[in-house]
Amino acid sequence: WDEVSGLDDESNSVRTYEICTPDSPSSFWLRTRWIPRRSATTLYVEIRFSMIDCSRMNQRHCRETFTLYYYPAERDEATPTHPAWMENPYVKAATVAADHLSGYDKRSNIKLLRLEQLRKAGLYLAFQSQGACMALLAVRVFYRKCPPLRRAFASFPETVPHSLVEQAQGVCVENAVAPPTEHSPPPRMLCGEDGQWVGQPTSSCACRPGYEAQDTDVR
Repeated sequence: WDEVSGLDDESNSVRTYEICTPDSPSSFWLRTRWIPRRSATTLYVEIRFSMIDCSRMNQRHCRETFTLYYYPAERDEATPTHPAWMENPYVKAATVAADHLSGYDKRSNIKLLRLEQLRKAGLYLAFQSQGACMALLAVRVFYRKCPPLRRAFASFPETVPHSLVEQAQGVCVENAVAPPTEHSPPPRMLCGEDGQWVGQPTSSCACRPGYEAQDTDVR
């Protein structure tokens, strides 16, 4: 893998990683720095890349795919020899194929992959090429979260989903309370895995005596 200067789809100057070994069956690896996962257990990896059409190369070892691996780690522990430059001890995430091949289509490819059930404090990503002629243009790693929300006289904190939906517990906003005659649980709302709040909250919060609702706040 070589780090070189190039141009993106909008002719902006960018730094890319490129490799072209269509005459060799050997594996070539490229590893990222350690990436902390913070409070997320699911991470998304968006990869933008270009790939040369093997029919233009006439090389029997040429491939139009590469493989993404990851290595979970509690801290930044990588060295030039650790983790080993081989499939074990990495976890295979996906074999990535190009939708658009250079030679017929000048567009780059964008793939979005999902890494689930992460437990360690962070991870390394690794890209393995065997015979590909390609360029990595950009890699973006992110997670989704529901933003803070005020609704139905209740306030809900920023919430990171760890499953299809995550239940968030809120509190009554200032100058609002749960009626003392009701024995109901605190306000609750569901945060979806896409980072969007789902449905309406279950809330028994109401204005204190002497206050009334104005827009979405209590005054």
